Amino acid sequence: MEFKSLKNIETSFKQIRLFGIVFLVLCAGITGYSVWSSYSFAEAQRQRIYVLDGGKSLMLALSQDLSQNRPVEAREHVKRFHELFFTLSPDKKAIESNVNRALFLVDKSAFKYYQDMAEKG
Repeated sequence: MEFKSLKNIETSFKQIRLFGIVFLVLCAGITGYSVWSSYSFAEAQRQRIYVLDGGKSLMLALSQDLSQNRPVEAREHVKRFHELFFTLSPDKKAIESNVNRALFLVDKSAFKYYQDMAEKG
């Protein structure tokens, strides 16, 4: 009888070890699948371009070749910069907020030009 209880404990440890390994493999599989699906979803989202229609509505511009939409994106980018930078309201905080938002749309050369103009008054 003593040998049977020892054998049962040994088989119990084997079963627990087997269940633990199966659990870890399943967790690794689920994790791998979720990472793979998230990367594939992100790649699918990179193929979409959202365009503001006159600053009012958000349109989805799908194309097979992203270079087709680059001129439209650049034109809207420049248009939005000019709207933010040159639209002056009576409130000083609103002006500063618009200028800061506009400066996020440009490179360092425009930022340096703005700083020079601000120093000159």
